[in-house]
Amino acid sequence: MSVLFKFVLLAVFSFCMSENAIITNEEDQGEGVILTPGHILVLQCNNTDDPSAGIQWLKNGLPLNTSDGRILEEISNNSLVIKNTLESDCGNYTCKSANQEAIIPVRSIVKIAPVDSSRNVVQNQNIVLLCNVTQGTPLPTVQWRKDKEPLNMSDPRITVKTDLRGVEATEVIISDAKFEDRAQYTCIVTNEISSANATILVRVKDKYAALWPFLGICAEVAVLCAIIFIYEKRRQKPDFDESETEHNTENKSVADQDEKNRDVRQRK
Repeated sequence: MSVLFKFVLLAVFSFCMSENAIITNEEDQGEGVILTPGHILVLQCNNTDDPSAGIQWLKNGLPLNTSDGRILEEISNNSLVIKNTLESDCGNYTCKSANQEAIIPVRSIVKIAPVDSSRNVVQNQNIVLLCNVTQGTPLPTVQWRKDKEPLNMSDPRITVKTDLRGVEATEVIISDAKFEDRAQYTCIVTNEISSANATILVRVKDKYAALWPFLGICAEVAVLCAIIFIYEKRRQKPDFDESETEHNTENKSVADQDEKNRDVRQRK
């Protein structure tokens, strides 16, 4: 029995070794390759048991789209080349050779679209927090924090939305903004290979805040008008007195002139 048991173990070991006969161009076998959208992606497999054996490529268990001009299979070195890569090129690529195969996971790091560093929201309006995940495979998860503490998603004022890719909590809406909602909100996006975060400071302003400057301006205009009115009233009075004096002087001059004319006539 012991001899038979050893024989079975040897057979199993040999079978497992044969399963690992395909060597890929991964830096760490089985750890996959990181895709950078817009760059070229090269995947390569070699059958160490039979170097002359051909390689068949699959993506997520299905044949490649050979009509895509970006995809090229190079038979000479058993490689798959994808030019001008897209996020959708991520997936599990399988290279088959004879009765053996190897799977190369192709993934991408997480990226978030830039956000404003701060935003002002008027009291009683909605606070809309966006965490636009532009890249990340496998599909990342999103967590929100308020001033370094987890955001209370059970708050009835909070609504959570999912983006078109299926990433949950990329949009958070806080209805009926209150002064206590003023805080730094941070979204943390994570997948298996990387993470990213973005923070925005939300300020909640009094709903009458815009009214006070307007009332202040109206008061300033009223005071200015009053000053101008008083100034004009005071300025018109001296002008009126001066005009009366000039009128009296003119009348006196005319009277004196008439008196002189009468004196001249009498002398004649």
